[in-house]
Amino acid sequence: MSKQTNILQILPATGWVAVYDESGEESAAALVCFALTETLDNGNKQQEVRPMCANGKRIVFADEITHFLRVEELSEFAEDEEDDEEEEDDAEA
Repeated sequence: MSKQTNILQILPATGWVAVYDESGEESAAALVCFALTETLDNGNKQQEVRPMCANGKRIVFADEITHFLRVEELSEFAEDEEDDEEEEDDAEA
């Protein structure tokens, strides 16, 4: 018997991004929403909240895209990027 996943509820994800590893560098993609899902696997039900993002003309689960690392608030990701740039500038000086 295969797994079946149903979306029970959609929640806004304003200000959140999915972070991916792109050849050793982190990149971020805006989330469209969070989905409360229920997966049925051999009679066992499991509920979890999963991130969703746009992939072309489709909305897909961000955690199923290759090189997915984590979900993070955009403001936190932007701060981390600024800190990395400052460290690179200091190293060059």
